[in-house]
Amino acid sequence: MPKDTIAFISTYAHPSRDSVESTLREAFPEYRLQNIVLNDVVKAHPGWLVPNAGYVAVEFGAKILNRRSTLRDAYFRTTYLFRKIRDAMRGVIDPARHVFSFQTQSLYDTCVPGVPHYLYTDHTHLSNLESLYFDRRLLRSPRWLALERTIYENAQRVFTRSHNVSADLVKHYGIPPDKIVCVYAGANVKVPADFAPANEGYGNRRILFVGSDWERKGGPVLIEAFRQVVRVLPDAHLTIVGAKPELNVPGCTVLGHVPLGELSALYARSSVFCMPTRLEPFGIAFLEAMLHRLPVVATTEGALPDMVQEGVTGRLVTPGDASQLAAALIDVLGDAERCRRLGEAGYALASERYTWKAVGRRMRAEILRGQVN
Repeated sequence: MPKDTIAFISTYAHPSRDSVESTLREAFPEYRLQNIVLNDVVKAHPGWLVPNAGYVAVEFGAKILNRRSTLRDAYFRTTYLFRKIRDAMRGVIDPARHVFSFQTQSLYDTCVPGVPHYLYTDHTHLSNLESLYFDRRLLRSPRWLALERTIYENAQRVFTRSHNVSADLVKHYGIPPDKIVCVYAGANVKVPADFAPANEGYGNRRILFVGSDWERKGGPVLIEAFRQVVRVLPDAHLTIVGAKPELNVPGCTVLGHVPLGELSALYARSSVFCMPTRLEPFGIAFLEAMLHRLPVVATTEGALPDMVQEGVTGRLVTPGDASQLAAALIDVLGDAERCRRLGEAGYALASERYTWKAVGRRMRAEILRGQVN
């Protein structure tokens, strides 16, 4: 039987997973692609339920009681389930049929002997240590961290979405730098071919926030900063999408959930995108804003310094600093022409670096190089 299939491994369905799948199909048209969803693998083994429940109690019991973890999250993050999924993959991935295996995210080790294995991730667990916002009491056990290290050690290449994660793999896990390749990521929202800003030449002073986790994404800090902004720019307006906090702030509109297909119109009517996140694995929304020609005001958290070049595509501020955030917003909103230049520079960077087609080209080159070597 010829090797003609790629094993594409993901934990569960989500928009980024779908984008990666499409990227692989386009980058490797000569091969078939088999979708392997790890949640389905777990469901196919009901005998794991009882023993895994014991591990949940031992490894996460205190965190569940203190409401630092949910029962569902704990169930899928035990050392028992990690080992069971690793062993079960030997019955799913076939060295005689699979050209290579490709895993998104880094919760489990799905490497099978005899099959070249590649990993694509936007985060590691110990990347959390780089953020002041992260609660250190949520750190997983040394036993789990030792298992996590094997995920990276057993991969032929570890593809990352940003340079900070590449650095974390070296710093926290001792992975050789030549095994890590930053290939970036693409946006999940397709920008219409005829897209054009409808923001009065970047003069309407409308700020857009798109994020579902209000606290982690820095929502309260943005509100505090916005109150300072309107003292200087009384016609400024803030639109909040995704999250639905209860607010009574003049000049602020809370929309909550908005279908993906309707986001482009909101980007078009805005002059600045701002999400002062305090903990961020990557941040697809920032790319979407850049592809819609919006300047970005963000924090120095995680992958954002890769995307937002200070003074070139937007402004970067310290996480949690409302006064610094307000000053940056006033600086950008106060000059419509500069606002436009920042937005155009962001669009150029995103169009060149942050598209799934470009990601696929980088991955294909590295994987084919590995097969030759």
